[in-house]
Amino acid sequence: MENSIAFVNETARQMGLLFKFVRQMNELDFAGSLSGEFRGAQDAGWSTTITADQVYEELRGRLAAGPIESFADMRIILLLYSQLSEAGGVYESLKNMMGIVESAPYNLWPFRDLVRVKQNPKRVIGPNANATFRALATHARKIGMIGLSSALENVFRDDVRNGMYHSDYILWNDGLRLRRRNGGHVTRIEYTEVLDLVGIGLAFFETLQMLRKSAMQSFDPPREIIGRFSANPPMPHTVAYNTETGSFSISCSSPGAVTSPEYLVQEAINKYLGGRVMVVFRVGGGAETPNIDFLEHGFEPSEIDLEQGQLVELLKDIDARGLWDGRESESKSEGLLTLSPWGFRHLENSGALKTLVGEPELIMEFVPPAKTKK
Repeated sequence: MENSIAFVNETARQMGLLFKFVRQMNELDFAGSLSGEFRGAQDAGWSTTITADQVYEELRGRLAAGPIESFADMRIILLLYSQLSEAGGVYESLKNMMGIVESAPYNLWPFRDLVRVKQNPKRVIGPNANATFRALATHARKIGMIGLSSALENVFRDDVRNGMYHSDYILWNDGLRLRRRNGGHVTRIEYTEVLDLVGIGLAFFETLQMLRKSAMQSFDPPREIIGRFSANPPMPHTVAYNTETGSFSISCSSPGAVTSPEYLVQEAINKYLGGRVMVVFRVGGGAETPNIDFLEHGFEPSEIDLEQGQLVELLKDIDARGLWDGRESESKSEGLLTLSPWGFRHLENSGALKTLVGEPELIMEFVPPAKTKK
């Protein structure tokens, strides 16, 4: 259980950092990604995020009801767990947010590349949870968030999901047996571990929903943001959340492109980031830079080697355009030159990196549901 608690809290931290970094890079596209599945104008009741929320509540309710006293109860819990892993409409938020890091426009169908089309009979087959989370983990690693990538690889156990959906399992008195009748080693998972897995899945889903809800509520009262929404030119937009109705909106009435000094600075920073959340610059033959373990904090920054003359030109551009990290009360001139969505700063040690990263968008500390025995 202790390992499960540590895992869900670290997962919550990594997801909160993604929200925080992305909001800084492009708050308009960040706001647009909060709704998850969105397919344009449609009648009420046609979003699969509704089902995801229902499944979450049903699963949480069954776990809270008391001891699991039959195989039928355990089977329902495992099927609900498997359904929660398939809630791709909710997980589209994460995929679009990672695209923001790469300056990709908002995508109505972010998992479209994973869709298969069969011709006879003609039908579209969406990606299953295995493909969805593999894509999310790969994308997180690509943008330099390896801590998040590792978490996404493990929030739902794919062999349990496969066993349940393909009836390739047995509920026995000693636990869940995954037969793997088509090849592979058989596996037995004790029921205490099964419930830990379910708790991890629930905690992940709850974290994402709480992050989305908190981010939406941050736009009450409404705020005007000058920026680029999707592939459109920069314009002033009003982002609003209505506490009474729960409605969330992004509106724009600008007749043409508009920029601001803040927008231009952020665009320059994003361009230097080049699709990563963090970049470090090292100078060949220069002074020895501190050895900072980025991996320990869940990041794998892009590394750029510079000649001394290139560094001089870079520093001139940073000064001219005001690209230093404005959160520092006093800029340092020594250390490892590091770029984050907030700008450039020199890091002297791992403590400085921890300060740069700061707290996540929303601090969440919780434990998975209490264990019950069959």
